[in-house]
Amino acid sequence: MLGCHDYDGGEAIPYDTTYVKKYVEIGDSDWLGNAATISGNIKIGEGPIITIGSVVVKDVPPYTIVGGNSAKVIKYRDIEYFKKLKEEKNFH
Repeated sequence: MLGCHDYDGGEAIPYDTTYVKKYVEIGDSDWLGNAATISGNIKIGEGPIITIGSVVVKDVPPYTIVGGNSAKVIKYRDIEYFKKLKEEKNFH
């Protein structure tokens, strides 16, 4: 669970003491690179790779490789090969 301060309806500028809870849903077999930042209210599908230092501000589709600030889809993984390895239970 993540969160942030209420900057739109708060009682002080720039924000008040109200803490707004946000969720992050992370699927199976996800790979998050070092220093990746995930903002709140995000769903990360199964099997993506999020590159080093990426800033994720919207949902990440399954089996994608995303990167950048803000993170964008770079390409898709070989989905059939991914599923084959998963079925064979080849995990690290």
